[in-house]
Amino acid sequence: MKDLSRDCFADLGSVTYAMKAQRILSNAAIPSSVIKSDTSSRHRGCTYGIRFSCQQKNNVRTVLEAARISVRQWTEND
Repeated sequence: MKDLSRDCFADLGSVTYAMKAQRILSNAAIPSSVIKSDTSSRHRGCTYGIRFSCQQKNNVRTVLEAARISVRQWTEND
């Protein structure tokens, strides 16, 4: 059985894109928060992204694609 309380992370790269994504998701009534991630293995330094409930992953993907915001990597936290 899936744990519905898990958080997901969408790596967006810059804080500017993360804040824009958060604003767009807020307008779509999807709660999210901007977070800094130091664990990016493909890029140097830190990256920014948004954290949200994994229950909303499909909705988040749809909203961000419609807004033409590209996600570098999707991560689910156990």
